[in-house]
Amino acid sequence: MEGENQEGVIFPTLRENADGSSATEVESLCMNCHKDGVTKILLTKIPFFKEVVIMAFECDHCGYRSSDVQPGGQIGQLGVDILCKVSTESDLQRSVLLSDSAVVKIPEVELEIPSSKRGRLTTVEGIINEVMDNLSETNEELRKADPEGATKVAAFLARLAMLKSCTEEFDIEIRDPSGNSALEGLEPGKQDPKIRRKEFKRSAVENALLGLQHPPDDVEDQPRDAEEPHEGTAEGEKENRTAETEKDKGTAEDDEVGEDEIMILREMCPSCGAPGESRMKMQMIPFFKEVILMAFACDKCGYRSNEVKPGGQIADMGRKTVLHVTNKEDLSRDILKSDTAIIDIPEIELVLEAGTLGSVFTTIEGMILKVKDNIKQANPFALGDSAATDSKSKFRNFFQSLDKLLTGDERFTVILDDPAGNSFIQNLYAPDPDPEMEIQEYDRDEEQDEELGITDLKLSQA
Repeated sequence: MEGENQEGVIFPTLRENADGSSATEVESLCMNCHKDGVTKILLTKIPFFKEVVIMAFECDHCGYRSSDVQPGGQIGQLGVDILCKVSTESDLQRSVLLSDSAVVKIPEVELEIPSSKRGRLTTVEGIINEVMDNLSETNEELRKADPEGATKVAAFLARLAMLKSCTEEFDIEIRDPSGNSALEGLEPGKQDPKIRRKEFKRSAVENALLGLQHPPDDVEDQPRDAEEPHEGTAEGEKENRTAETEKDKGTAEDDEVGEDEIMILREMCPSCGAPGESRMKMQMIPFFKEVILMAFACDKCGYRSNEVKPGGQIADMGRKTVLHVTNKEDLSRDILKSDTAIIDIPEIELVLEAGTLGSVFTTIEGMILKVKDNIKQANPFALGDSAATDSKSKFRNFFQSLDKLLTGDERFTVILDDPAGNSFIQNLYAPDPDPEMEIQEYDRDEEQDEELGITDLKLSQA
């Protein structure tokens, strides 16, 4: 899907789509020689990621070339923070997709590249080369006006050249409120030890910059308007009807929430900032414990989210469940995975660290499908045209091994290890012991207590 110039920056090579549609050509003015050139525009899909719009300009008169990548799909529900430790030549060649809202930082040299009006598909080395090229062009003019400043710029360029030589390890950080940026991973089914990816809820300012809501000053006024509707208005009547409905359901603050009742809490939509409703319900899992089902829906922008949280206190001991999957019926077993649990499938060397997938209540089959989707989303370049042959083969083989597990013909083991004791796999023989499942309870170590925040909660009695 792309070619590479001498500086290491990727330029897309536009070709026909799978359905036979080709790139659209538009005449545009060259920014270098100001003569007519051609911009090619193509809507395509990065394998296992999302649709993007690729725009490439080329001038036949002066040879000037430029490329631009814009997201073709919707803005993600959450923003994304990506950190990668760069220490080898292969790390410099990792593919990077940056949206027009992405901010890139290299803390070791105090470099920050603000968001621009253009997205781009490049590499880690390409990002550094782009900064060096821009500084080199301006430094020639700066040398005449401010020799001292030019000397500092030259020293900074030498520092960047040191990073490219991989003589020292450095971090590259990407923060994208739109969630449309990605960095290539190398190991399927395993957490890349050099990459840390974390999703976050956008702030009101970030939503405003993306055009999802009004500026923060206007957003702050919305809750007051929602909380104090004027008498006689349609909004006020709707608020009164909602309050009466909640009272009839027994969800008022003075009433105790029953097992079959739903609690409704008003909160701001994390996507657009409009008032919305978060619904919560207590549900008892037989032979385990209570869980809290939470769901939020925004009528204004359509944002939806759901989550499952274990109810009650943290267990006194950790809980490790080992399930031997021997037939297709085992794939239908319910599984509750909390955000503190680790999942391990030794047969395919799959390890999901705590926090991966969050808290989910699904089946063994559903969990494997979620793992597959999660790996595809986190590694959009795994099977693309730009992927190295070894990497492509590695990911393809791993996805094939996941598909074999889903057939039910392969025997495999699911290990669910939760230090908080809040995870569960369904026992088909309950209340009798399950011959295919082993449950072990163990004492947590000091490090696990520290991670769970238990150490700070211990109180001594006088």
